[in-house]
Amino acid sequence: MRISTIAFANLKRRKGKAIFLTVGIAIGIGTVVALWGLSNSIKEEIGTQLDQFGANIVVVPQSNNLALDYGGVSVSSVSFDVQQLKNEDAVRVLDIPYRNRLSIIAPKILSAVTVEGRKVLLAGVDFKSEINLKRWWRIAGGKPGTDEDMLVGYEVARALSLIEPMAEGEIEPHAHADSHHTGADHTPFRIVRDRIQVAGREHPVAGIIAQTGGPEDRMIFGSLAHVQKLLGKPDQLSLIEVSALCKDCPVEDIVSQISERLPHAKVSAIQQSVRARADTVERLTRFSAVVSAVVLAIGALMIFTTMMGSIVERTKEIGVLRAIGFRRSHIIKELIIEVAAISTVGGLLGWGAGMLAGWLALPYFTETNVAFHIQPALALVAIAGGLVIGTLSSFYPIVRASRLDPSEAVRYV
Repeated sequence: MRISTIAFANLKRRKGKAIFLTVGIAIGIGTVVALWGLSNSIKEEIGTQLDQFGANIVVVPQSNNLALDYGGVSVSSVSFDVQQLKNEDAVRVLDIPYRNRLSIIAPKILSAVTVEGRKVLLAGVDFKSEINLKRWWRIAGGKPGTDEDMLVGYEVARALSLIEPMAEGEIEPHAHADSHHTGADHTPFRIVRDRIQVAGREHPVAGIIAQTGGPEDRMIFGSLAHVQKLLGKPDQLSLIEVSALCKDCPVEDIVSQISERLPHAKVSAIQQSVRARADTVERLTRFSAVVSAVVLAIGALMIFTTMMGSIVERTKEIGVLRAIGFRRSHIIKELIIEVAAISTVGGLLGWGAGMLAGWLALPYFTETNVAFHIQPALALVAIAGGLVIGTLSSFYPIVRASRLDPSEAVRYV
């Protein structure tokens, strides 16, 4: 009689214990698979949200600064050998090997201008890129439709009397928004003027950026080409903001590649955004690993306890087998076949249950419609994990069973 035949016959005879062990392994593997799938989906959502939350790389012109001081007193600082960014540099950023990781390229030119007797910071931007980059903006009125249209920051609009507060209970005009994030307490207002004098020329006001608490509150935004012409600086840029999707690559690599393409520019990562994402992802990974380890440890303990009890119950059977000539290796092989069969089925069931549980639980842990990816290849990993857990947990009981003395059989006959 083949050893495998004896092993499967024992499993059929002890269906209850076999099912119990299978369910135990399935629960452990299923929990790990569900947590793994959930953590990956949550990390993807967090990564996407952080990638969309403004720029995480800034490109500025390269320059050298000389600080002058005497006796510890700073006199002045001088910038020399100042390079210049051009429109073509924004295009060259897309030539890097990691260009598929770049989400948004937002070139801009900045300059102080006189607006109705006030000094205001004017920014020339590509509105499509800028509005996609600043998803937390809420624009009252409308988005720019022509080259001369302007977007005005809240503080500037209030100082220039372009807006006035709304009465209590009055319905606020429609505001365009690309994100639920407003950045600051929103003060309801209405637009009372729709034209301003910028650099001696009258321009239509397309919309007002609602209060954000950021520097845009004190700025006016115009189309890049128009502002360059208005300032007499055609083709020139002050900086380029880059939003990079760094889920599978370090942002430092992208910074290095952009630096190689633009040797006349200084490229730096905004560390707060990068570190916030890295810390969040790391915490999620650690949490999932700890919970998975605890669940697997409980499952392994359950298998160990059940196998030890099974060995005690099968002392007579094992002793008889030893008495009729079965060697220790035969006993070990039989028990390993049983454990392997249970572990394989348990791992496969755990993978299916884990995938289903993760898919059902995902809407309760995420805010967006992030997809839950079902990976059939993970089933092989789940089966391998079940085999490892089952074998390691049963190692001592199996060795103990193989060492039973044949004389034990006489005691039970």
